[in-house]
Amino acid sequence: MNLQEIDKKIIEIARSINFYSYITPLNREEERDKFFKELKNNRLYNPVFKYKDRDFSGKMRALRSARSVLDESDSIQMIFAKKLDFIITQLELLGCGDPEFKSIAIKLHGSPDEECLRASKEILFDIKSEEYVFPEETVPSDEMVSILKKELNAEGIDWKCVLSSKIVPKITISGRDRTIYVNSHIDYTLAEVERLKVHEIRVHVYRGANGESQPYKIFAEGLAGYDETEEGLAIVAEDITGVLKADTRQMKLYAGRALCADYCLKGSFYETFSKLRELFPDYLAYRLTERGKRGMRDTSRPGGITKDFHYISGGLKVSKYSEAGGDLSVLYTGKIGLDDVDDVKRLIADGVLKTPKYLPEFVNSYGPRG
Repeated sequence: MNLQEIDKKIIEIARSINFYSYITPLNREEERDKFFKELKNNRLYNPVFKYKDRDFSGKMRALRSARSVLDESDSIQMIFAKKLDFIITQLELLGCGDPEFKSIAIKLHGSPDEECLRASKEILFDIKSEEYVFPEETVPSDEMVSILKKELNAEGIDWKCVLSSKIVPKITISGRDRTIYVNSHIDYTLAEVERLKVHEIRVHVYRGANGESQPYKIFAEGLAGYDETEEGLAIVAEDITGVLKADTRQMKLYAGRALCADYCLKGSFYETFSKLRELFPDYLAYRLTERGKRGMRDTSRPGGITKDFHYISGGLKVSKYSEAGGDLSVLYTGKIGLDDVDDVKRLIADGVLKTPKYLPEFVNSYGPRG
């Protein structure tokens, strides 16, 4: 099996799985309503989530077979090996029970370290609360779709933007079908609209579109561990362009996601929500907790999807990378992580990979430095 065949197999399996659809509760609205009904009556309730059936034994065999033929001493083959290991761990998570969920989730995405938690607490507790207001969400989801479609057309990027009632986050990007999915159940603030143009299009879509132009489609799907760098780059982009400061609540939400990941690993849904509602309105505290606990059935147990701490940890890492003279344009080669930079540079120099076509203006003014 050559690399093109392995690349094709990875994309085929990854696109047939759609990981996040399997950790999105089928009964999320019902459980949310039940949770708030019990809360109103001062009763403790932990949602019990239901999910699509999960059986990936055949795909596991195919992934392990492809993994066994790779030579880890070769840089491009090592990139494929790490991606296969990542997908295998995703399937292990989807196939496990609640008792194993916590440890496998940490294996997949890691857990927030002291630096990340300290930075998050500084944002949430040390900065004056009046700097973080929670403005009304007045922009409906269908209008958000129209705005993002207009941005895509202006950039000349042939991607779609559609409403979805099946996602937990406000917006989800899918490089596999070149689509921005906008949550139809949630509205947006005016400042959030401007921030999301930068976050979703000038980071997520740009990296995905550049990845599509590479000879291996794994660069559009995302290399193993790319997510932390992607979200960190998005925060840096928001900061550079000024939209993060204008969206007065967002940095607090990013910090809340990191603390939520920590709280979920240590306690139940209700315990996590109770801690977060000290910092956020109830509707936001619930959204954060639901994001953190998705994938679990019995949310009274400790554990959850930990990836939401990547916004803060990734922001810290991308900032340090740039401050040390790192070239932000390399990160736009595709959906890659900071750990892939040296290999990607070599592959570009060797003519294996292409330099990125889509680059935001701020990259030229912000890096490299030093």
